[in-house]
Formats: sequence, C-alpha cells, structure tokens
Amino acid sequence: MIPIDISGGSIQPGEAYLSDTPVLRGHAGTQPDLFLRWNEIPVSAHAVDVAVHLHGFSQQGGAMPLAEKVARSGVDLSGRTRPTLSILPRGNWIRHTYYDFPGLIDGGIDRLVDYAVQQLDRDLTVDRLILSGHSGGGMPAIDAIAGARRPPDELFVFDGLYGRDPRGGDPLGGLEVIDAWLGERFACEPDRPGALRVIFIERQTGPFSREVAALIARHLAAAPDVTASLARRYRVEQSGVPHAYVAAVCGPQLLACPDAEFDWSQV
Repeated sequence: MIPIDISGGSIQPGEAYLSDTPVLRGHAGTQPDLFLRWNEIPVSAHAVDVAVHLHGFSQQGGAMPLAEKVARSGVDLSGRTRPTLSILPRGNWIRHTYYDFPGLIDGGIDRLVDYAVQQLDRDLTVDRLILSGHSGGGMPAIDAIAGARRPPDELFVFDGLYGRDPRGGDPLGGLEVIDAWLGERFACEPDRPGALRVIFIERQTGPFSREVAALIARHLAAAPDVTASLARRYRVEQSGVPHAYVAAVCGPQLLACPDAEFDWSQV
C-alpha cells in the first residue's frame, strides 16, 4: 500500500509512484509505471471518483520516465471538490516515439481502476469515472471504452482523435464505440450527467473530431430536452494552444467543471 496521511478525519491530498503494476505488466518501458494523485477524501467516504489519463508520444522513446507525462497531463485536482483519485499509467512503448495501451483493452481499464483504488487501503467503491487521453492516448481511450464494464461518465480527448491507419481498415473505426457510448450517456441525462469534450487541432485530428461533432449533433437533436448545460458538456472545439499544451491547459478546467468555457485569450 502507498503511504497515506490521515488527519482531521480525512485522507490528506497526496501522490505516489508505483512500479510493476499487474495490469501493465505487458507494457514495455521504464519503471515506475503508475502515478496516483488524490485530493482530500473524508475517512467516512464510501465512494470516490476516479480520473484516468492516457498520455501520448515521447521523444525519449522507451526510456521515457513517467514523470515526463505527469507535468503536462492536466491531472490537477486543485479545482475539484468531490473526493477524487487520478491515475496516470505508463503506456506500452511500440517503437520510435510511439506508445499504446494494450493492457487496458478487454476490461483492462476496469482492473487498473480497481487496483488503484485498493492502494488507498479503504473500502471504497467507484462513483464517477472520468477518462481522458492526449495525443496518442486518444484512440486507446476509445479502445478501452469498448471492452469496459464500467464506461466513463465523462470523456475528454485532447487533440488525440487521429483515426486509424487506413492500411489496417476503416480510418474512422471507433466512431461506432463513441456513438454507442453517447447513446448510453444521453439515456442517463439529466439524472446522472456526463460529458464528452473534444479539443482538436485541424491539421492533426480535424477529420475524426468533426465526425464526432456530427455524432453529438445527432444525439442532441434526438434528446427530449436539450439544455444549454447539456450542449456545453457535449461538444467539439478547436484548440487555442499548441498540441503539447492542450491537456495541461484544458484538463484542470474540465476536472473542475465539465462544461467549462476556455478563454484562449488568457492562456
């Protein structure tokens, strides 16, 4: 178990790096392979929200230290009031600068979340699940949803919807996963509100992102009561910052408020 500071009736905010995570055993790369960060959690709490972030490529290739990704992940819980555990797993180094997350498909993300929550050494269940992906972590986030028993309530993709290599099949493969997930999410509105926020840069992830915008438009058109809040929580927009900074700028704001308005002029 990780060291936890308990005082004043609460687990105090903290963070930890872990090595040799069972779910990530098949991933190539350096140790530690898992980063956890949590805000204040009352000892009396029975449930905790979990925010999982999937990182993108690294110029250091297979030698990438996980700490490189923590700083720009946007996993900042300072604006979040609900008890929350954030999880940043190290991906699987493929070649050159590329990473993917094969350990998280076919229910692997569920096993990762359960393992991470157990590290808090409390009998906690998972309430809301938030999943985000930046750059090369965007498409693996979609793949993780496809086989998960616990689909995310909120999905944030930061310039990460590159689509598939057309040599391997449909370049828009994965849209059907997002479509099905949106149907489930909209069925839960407004009792259990969710969100899909996609921030993209046209020359990199524009085509796939615009297809997702069309999916959202169709689901909004079919919704019985489209409120302003609903439309703000499900939307696709162009980034006002360079690729490397999208997660760091947008992540903290969305973790604090999923219908946040980005003031790009202030960044």
